[in-house]
Amino acid sequence: MKICVLNGSPKGMESVTMQYVRFLELANPGHTFTTENIGQRIAAIEANEEEYKKVIASIDAADAILFATPVYFMLVPAQLKRFIELLFSHNARPSFFNKFAASITTSIHFFDHTANEYLHAIAEDLGMHWAGSFMAGMNDLLGEDCQEQLLRFGEEFFWLAEKKPQLQRTYPPLRPVNREYQSAGIPMPLDCGDKKIVILTDAGPGTNLERMTGRLASLFGRSASIVPLDDLKMKGGCLGCCACAFDNTCVYTDGFCEEWETSVLSADIIILAGTVKDRYFSAEFKQVFDRSFYRGHVPVMTGKTVGILAQGPYSWCSTLREVLHAEIALQGAALAGTVTDEEEISFATDGRIDALALRCLHLAKSGCVPPAGFPVIAGMKIFRDAIWSEMRPFFRADHAYYRAHGLYDFPQNDYSRRIKTTLFGILLAIPQVRTQVRKDMKQNIVRPLQEALKTSRVLRRHADQTRAGRE
Repeated sequence: MKICVLNGSPKGMESVTMQYVRFLELANPGHTFTTENIGQRIAAIEANEEEYKKVIASIDAADAILFATPVYFMLVPAQLKRFIELLFSHNARPSFFNKFAASITTSIHFFDHTANEYLHAIAEDLGMHWAGSFMAGMNDLLGEDCQEQLLRFGEEFFWLAEKKPQLQRTYPPLRPVNREYQSAGIPMPLDCGDKKIVILTDAGPGTNLERMTGRLASLFGRSASIVPLDDLKMKGGCLGCCACAFDNTCVYTDGFCEEWETSVLSADIIILAGTVKDRYFSAEFKQVFDRSFYRGHVPVMTGKTVGILAQGPYSWCSTLREVLHAEIALQGAALAGTVTDEEEISFATDGRIDALALRCLHLAKSGCVPPAGFPVIAGMKIFRDAIWSEMRPFFRADHAYYRAHGLYDFPQNDYSRRIKTTLFGILLAIPQVRTQVRKDMKQNIVRPLQEALKTSRVLRRHADQTRAGRE
């Protein structure tokens, strides 16, 4: 059987992920593996039609496709994302149709599921059947348990590719958006006070997104700046070299970091205005996210407000929504809302853009950043543990930030709580105590919270401020 490996890493064969692929190759000498280093060669593939055709020829000759890629910013690297866009723009679906595909990703298990879900959906959009994902930690291959599981994963993949059972599709096809949005007029600017707003956009001329961005910018008046992605001066995508880990200095000297700091991170309100291409924003937007990694694993938008404008079938792209919402929360910012061009009536879209502007300003002035939910809390614990253990010698800037801001909140270091928990466990071993605790369980759970309501200084301060305002 012939397997075409689409390698998304910009490091080519020196990629960690490719060592997992090499393991499968060594374990299965009866199969032929052909690797196309997409991430490393994307500039040539995009610029030279012959280079693109060479890759397609490998795909045509293959019986099955294996995506092998690291996880960058909750998805595949921008280089592989750009190649996927080329596949759709060049109508390459016949080369993939009815073949089986699988993925191998490596990461620290931070949102690797979204990267694999994206590849799964893309494979189905290309007419393929999905055989599954192998989501590995960076160094899992060092252990025999991982090696055994990888062997079984490969066996399952090859068996499916050979037998070709008819599997049900998981992700429904995207519904194209063909409606034209036209604003009803130029709105009056809102009172933005001293708030600075930046609208980061990849809108093309004459598009719905350009018109939506124009209306939103008009609402913010002179307080807003529209920053096309081209203005960020990127000469290439993230190389995955992690040289920035020591002191937040990127190996590129193209000016992106300076522009990101001065044009984007200095704003109080950040609007992401993106075009949906396949099942994510454009590869250019993904490249911006990847390159922003020079700031490491620290929240750099704490207290800011973020809004989203989207052109295309945004509501059908669950992975895109999950990634954006989680990233905004991880950065310490508040999501004000999303407006797309999927509404049939332009007047309704106008109203939603106006509402987004109002809410952005209200959130920015109030400072409201709601508590994060499970994905963010779990993600921060992954960062915390990884940086403290194996990543600390390299990610020194992250380590210094985590230590200074109390993010090393390991529960085993809370000795007071450990002692109380141990003593309580001993008491609960006494049948009479356990019976009484079970009887009073509901009251015991809420009692500390009820006491907090009675003694809250925040409530008293708020009441005083409300009373003073009325007077």
